[in-house]
Amino acid sequence: MSNDFDKKNKCKSSEDSLVCELKKVDAVPFHMPGHKRQDFDHLLGASKLDYTEIEGTDNLHDARGILKDAMEHAADVFSVRATRFLVDGSTCGILAGIRAASKRGDAILVARNCHKSVYNAIELLGLVPEYIMPECIGEFGLYGSVEPSKVESLLEKTGAKLVVITSPTYEGVISDVKTIADVCHKHGAILFVDEAHGAHLGFDGFEDSARTLGADIVVNSLHKTLPSLTQTALLHVCSKRVDIKRLDESLAMFETSSPSYVLMASIDGCVRYAENGLENWAKNVDDLRAAFADLKYIKLFDKNDRVFAYDKSKLVFLLSTCNLSGIEFANILREKYGIELEMASLDYAIAMTGAGDTADMYAALKKAVKAIDSSVSVGHKKQLNIEMSILSELPKKAFNPCEMDSLSVEYANTKNIIGRVSAENIWAYPPGAPVVVKGEIVDENRLAYLNSLLDAGVSVSSSRKNFPENLAVVKR
Repeated sequence: MSNDFDKKNKCKSSEDSLVCELKKVDAVPFHMPGHKRQDFDHLLGASKLDYTEIEGTDNLHDARGILKDAMEHAADVFSVRATRFLVDGSTCGILAGIRAASKRGDAILVARNCHKSVYNAIELLGLVPEYIMPECIGEFGLYGSVEPSKVESLLEKTGAKLVVITSPTYEGVISDVKTIADVCHKHGAILFVDEAHGAHLGFDGFEDSARTLGADIVVNSLHKTLPSLTQTALLHVCSKRVDIKRLDESLAMFETSSPSYVLMASIDGCVRYAENGLENWAKNVDDLRAAFADLKYIKLFDKNDRVFAYDKSKLVFLLSTCNLSGIEFANILREKYGIELEMASLDYAIAMTGAGDTADMYAALKKAVKAIDSSVSVGHKKQLNIEMSILSELPKKAFNPCEMDSLSVEYANTKNIIGRVSAENIWAYPPGAPVVVKGEIVDENRLAYLNSLLDAGVSVSSSRKNFPENLAVVKR
């Protein structure tokens, strides 16, 4: 029986990409999805690749055909034991990976600057967190690298069998993953590295990836820096210490049972793009950073700023010594020059480069930043004297997050929450690392810090969306 549903989209290339394989599927679609691969204006052409699990398209959660081949190819490109496609972002991979490497009630070592999804995993899986405080760079208001000695000390103290760190961080800071991995393995612990912001690491021109430095599990968000659609990521198994069957079981729990073939085709295409090399992007970033070397007041954060290593693709503009805040700097770029940054905080702002950048984009950013730099002056903004203590000290813990469901909760005005036990996580987003975690006591300095972020225009939120007006707290 002939039909015209897919014939006009047959792949004419000899490549064995997922897109080409999907376009070979040739049947009248009396199955989901409801658009039937027809053109609808609002779908912008995506319907042509939006399949479901039918004969010839494989099944992500029991891959034996084209998806299995695509994931094995990704594992080869990223130099790991096994790779799994994620269509629910790195968040899904973090939840599944932590479950695969732990059991309820286990102690887990977590870098305090980890993404909120790590904290959600801790609560859902009934784990007992011990926090590793990264080195802090207080004058800039950001975290530095995780020290291997701190990891070893806490492993000796807790006997934890799972360690989770973020490297690179949202700001591009890289930790000594190789030494940390050696420490973890000496103590019989698995190392999980949230490398969501570093999918490009390990390719020519960039720093080495945790995937090849000894980490056991690594998650990469493709969409953050590489040419892939939002929500796409990869979860890598890098060693035999990880039970892949338990990992797959965990992914089936946390990842949708109806994965988007549009997103999976995007993942496969991105992997094939990266396979051909990222040297041009790396060189263009080097040239751009060199062009900013003569800035007078605005500086770029780099590996010399007391960190183990640094991801050069992140342009972190430091404004601590001039009379602009990070928020004001970002606003000027947006309103006067039509440039939108990734994020801005009190004393810095981040411009993320990516594989899709163009020469015109770099020229526009260079011209705008240099113009702003020539118009500012040395100035002392209202400084946060508490900033160093916020970054270097942990609040007191009254309960573990997994104990919170058994406690009675009430809502209190934020004017009256000092000394109370928070029943919500509170974070600035981005990047999403909690300032206060459920079960911790809200202290005066931490509340003042959060209020200062709000006053500066930084987005601050909480789990139940009550902050800053109210906060869910444990009843006395």
